[in-house]
Amino acid sequence: MPALRPSWQKHALCAKTDPETFYPERGQSSAPAERICRKCRVAAECLDYALAHGERFGVWGGTSERRRRRLARIQQEF
Repeated sequence: MPALRPSWQKHALCAKTDPETFYPERGQSSAPAERICRKCRVAAECLDYALAHGERFGVWGGTSERRRRRLARIQQEF
């Protein structure tokens, strides 16, 4: 049985973009993916999803892996 996708994903710009853009190799910039996310109407939902599900890899909601780790630490403090 396939996993259910959150409803916001059907509106995500990343669904219409090469997935490789959102998973840069070590040392490569995440800026191209972040630019796409800034134009995406569901970026906030994407970021919420990534934080709630502990997504460790790739760009989600316009944030890099490092930025999400910082956000997760801040959330744990509250």
